[in-house]
Amino acid sequence: MWYVVQTKSDNEQLVMEYFKRTADPSCFHNLFIPMFEDVRKKEGKATIHLRRLFPGYFFVDTENPDAVFKALKKVPEFKRVLGAEEEDGTKLFIPIEKEDQKFLDSLMENGLMRVSLIKRAGNGRIEHIIGPLSKYSNRVIKFDISRRRAIVKADIFGKERKLKFGLWTESDPKLPWVSDIESNEEAIGSANLLKGVADIGIYPGDNVVDELGVYEDQIFTVTEVDTFRRIVYTTIEMFGTMVKLQFNADDVRKV
Repeated sequence: MWYVVQTKSDNEQLVMEYFKRTADPSCFHNLFIPMFEDVRKKEGKATIHLRRLFPGYFFVDTENPDAVFKALKKVPEFKRVLGAEEEDGTKLFIPIEKEDQKFLDSLMENGLMRVSLIKRAGNGRIEHIIGPLSKYSNRVIKFDISRRRAIVKADIFGKERKLKFGLWTESDPKLPWVSDIESNEEAIGSANLLKGVADIGIYPGDNVVDELGVYEDQIFTVTEVDTFRRIVYTTIEMFGTMVKLQFNADDVRKV
């Protein structure tokens, strides 16, 4: 079950890492800070930056909340856990609502909410959305495609919140995971067969940069290579959370 820990803003990584170092590792399954892909325009080009989805919070996946709570109380800068208070003021460390976890699960993959691709008709109207926003387009209270964002209103953690979704357009560089959704892999499998068995010259452990500039000048270390689909996988650490990204092999360069 997921539990939410609140800290001072910008201290969530420090608190989470201190807890991870000092707590009994058997008392939790996972710790993570939910992230999202924020889109900014730089010199007319859309770029992706990883941001915290809920600043000031981190999540604990555990079946032993009592042990987690006791360990948290020993952590400097620990603020509080999200839960309910009994009549005597005692704080109960309770998991987030099942509907909240289901909602977040539908947005994130490995703790990361990706951008949503917006497809528009000739008249400029949005005709199709691919990505996390596709399930919640009816909750959008503001679309700002020029600034590559949509604001969604959602009731989560017991209060109404506004969540920012990053937007991508067909004029921006192609993203591999979007291609995965759009393509029927069985249909293209035979066409890619000869390409797939070829050595693409990139291997786990290599350092690469994104030549399209989507992630600007960041250097990524390759963790996996899918030669059949010509996809390169990398993992980077952001705010103490390991985030998995993927690139087309033709769009990266070894450094």
